[in-house]
Amino acid sequence: MRKITILTTVALLLVGGSATAAIPRTEAQRTIEAICAREPLRSSLVGVLAIGPGGDTLVSVNPVRKLTPASNVKLLTTGMALHTLGADYRFETRLAYTGEIVDGTLTGDLYIVGGGDPTIGARTDCAAALSKTFGEWAAILAKAGITRIGGRVLGDPRFFSDPTPQNLGWTFDDLGANYGAGPQGLNFFENAQNIYVTPGTLGQKPGFRVQYPDTPWMRYANHAVTGAARSANTLYYVNTALAPFGEIAGSFPVDRRGYTLECTNAYAAYTCAWYFRNYLENNGVRVDGGWGDITLQGEIRTDLTPGMPLSPAASPEEFILLGTALSAPLSEIARDTNCESDNFYAETLLRMVAWKAGLLADQHACRDAAEATLRAMGLRPDNACQQFDGSGLSRKNYVSPAFFVRFLRKMATLPAWDAFLASLPVPGGKGTLEFSFRDAPQEYKDRIHMKSGSMNGVRCYSGYILPADGDASRAVTFSLMVNNCTASSYIVGPIIEEILAAIVDSGSSPE
Repeated sequence: MRKITILTTVALLLVGGSATAAIPRTEAQRTIEAICAREPLRSSLVGVLAIGPGGDTLVSVNPVRKLTPASNVKLLTTGMALHTLGADYRFETRLAYTGEIVDGTLTGDLYIVGGGDPTIGARTDCAAALSKTFGEWAAILAKAGITRIGGRVLGDPRFFSDPTPQNLGWTFDDLGANYGAGPQGLNFFENAQNIYVTPGTLGQKPGFRVQYPDTPWMRYANHAVTGAARSANTLYYVNTALAPFGEIAGSFPVDRRGYTLECTNAYAAYTCAWYFRNYLENNGVRVDGGWGDITLQGEIRTDLTPGMPLSPAASPEEFILLGTALSAPLSEIARDTNCESDNFYAETLLRMVAWKAGLLADQHACRDAAEATLRAMGLRPDNACQQFDGSGLSRKNYVSPAFFVRFLRKMATLPAWDAFLASLPVPGGKGTLEFSFRDAPQEYKDRIHMKSGSMNGVRCYSGYILPADGDASRAVTFSLMVNNCTASSYIVGPIIEEILAAIVDSGSSPE
């Protein structure tokens, strides 16, 4: 009798301690339980849930335990954005002016009025080449007969009103990295900057140079050192929107080749205006007044030096519209968000969910909008989902495998389903899963559509497994979440693939 009691207790622990949770006795369940009972997962936190197309439970291990999801949060963000905005939604960037056009000369200022488009100058597949984007903008000016600008080219980022584009729940060491850039109303190159670093003499400063975008108004301090051979690369970058100043610090090994340090750029609208002004000058449109940007307080800033006098900008109601340029459709942006696990795109999409709800699109409004949208979809996040940002970079996000499965099953019933499924990467395809299941046949890989998520100690995978005939209406929906796992990716990766393979091979109903 005692042996039966112990076995029952172990079974209840595996499902999160719920006395009413039913553990399926499928082959997949037995396989995954055995994997979770050995290191490194035995000492980690693991949650797994897989539901068959008829609603039958195939695997259930701690399904209601809330865990840190990392980039699996992008499933929620892209799904909500596609649902609320529509797969065909396009971001708008408007060109407008003040003053008047006389004999081809614009006597006032040209405004690049951002609409939140995250793809301007970006490097993902859905983003147009910058020359094409600027060419479209220049064509708008040409259509209006403008051959000279007497005033300035001004970048206007006021579409998003949050003074802190980066989420306050992110850790300090993420804020200077390109994956920690936050969106503004007018963006450029995903608000990132590349700096090329080369080793110096042991114990001395390494060399560096700005690669792209060029930002001649910035000042940089180099407090890094060149470390010993085979030592760790601990370079990091710190900057702020308070002043045009950046600091490179950390250690760079003496025996390493040149390295591109991918950083954030706090002055995206300013940078965009400078590059477009240069484009116009190089293509025969003279700009007399230089360039600048607009602060959220509505002031023109042509010199980033703190304390410089500012002048009032025109309000959006005073603008005279020249024309509008459109981004790629949201379906393509969502695809790049999930396939490339693009934090910048994801944060922008969550702000657009808030904007669609009529909110200010600041961080608090984004969290409120996410919760309200989930509830409107018929999904109760209570005790199952706390979404703190759009990308999953914050460790304040907590979601259970059961909630991810509920969300994914809900998406399959909505008009945005086709676009959402198409946005998910497949093993062996371009993106974060390119090197997953390397030895598996392609027809096996093609059945798996899932989003990965990882950060220190976290490995998560959620998505769909299609049947062999590819009928998405008969997909298995699953979520696998591992937290507090300190083993290396080299060790954990094959174990995760074992679990996923067991889910893929599972039947459509419990034994």
